[in-house]
Amino acid sequence: MCWAFSGQNTAVSQQVAGDFKPNPWVLGGDFGIGFSSFGSNILVSPQLGYKITPRWEAGLRLTYNFYSFKDAGLKYSSHNYGGGLYTSYDIYKGLFAHVENELLSYNRHRMNNIGTINKDRILIHSFFVGGGFKQYFTANSYASLMLLYNLNETFDTPYQNPMFRIGFGFGL
Repeated sequence: MCWAFSGQNTAVSQQVAGDFKPNPWVLGGDFGIGFSSFGSNILVSPQLGYKITPRWEAGLRLTYNFYSFKDAGLKYSSHNYGGGLYTSYDIYKGLFAHVENELLSYNRHRMNNIGTINKDRILIHSFFVGGGFKQYFTANSYASLMLLYNLNETFDTPYQNPMFRIGFGFGL
C-alpha cells in the first residue's frame, strides 16, 4: 500500500481587500511510501502551479520513484523519473476535478526463461483523470482525498487503477 501526501495550495475563495492580490503561485507536491515483505516503493513528486482563477490551477509536476522487489531469491530495484502537466478545478464546496498528463522514464524488469531478470528503460505515458474532496481549515490550508484513474494503463504501467492520494495543503 502506498500513501501519497499532496501539498497543493489552493483556496476555496479569497477576498481581496483594497489593492491586495493574493500570490497566484502554488508550490506543493506528493510524497508516497510503501513497504511490504516483497519490497518497497518511495515516491517524491514536487509541483509548481499557477492560479489562473481563484478556482482553477494549472502547473508542472516532477516525479521520482524508487522501487525495490524481492521474491524467491531474486532482487531488483529501479529508479524511475519524469514529469508532466496537471490542472485542477474547484467545483463546489471542496469538491474538485483533476487531470494530469505524465511521461515517466521507467526501468522495466522482466524474468526470462532461465530465471534471470532482464532490464530495459522505456517511456510510459499516463493520463490521469479524477477528482476528490478538500476539507479546508483556513482559506489556504486543507486536507484532501483524491481518486485518479489512468486512462492509458498498459501492462508496463507502474501505477494500478484506481490510484488514491491523501493530501495536505498549507498556505505559503
